[in-house]
Amino acid sequence: MTVLPGFVATRMTEGMDLPARLTTTPERLAGRVLRAGRARRNVIYAGRIWWLVMAVIRAIPEPVFKRLRL
Repeated sequence: MTVLPGFVATRMTEGMDLPARLTTTPERLAGRVLRAGRARRNVIYAGRIWWLVMAVIRAIPEPVFKRLRL
């Protein structure tokens, strides 16, 4: 299983100005990992917003993506 957690609110990220919609808690992430394991999923994102962000990025043609400054 590949877990793409995005930002996780831990001591490591404490004090950082992270966008709330893109941040999850360790407990929430653990629950998602357990559910995904039971469902035998191969790739999971910490939140639906990350799935959407990555879907948009994957839709960009590679030559265009390489010229972007993300």
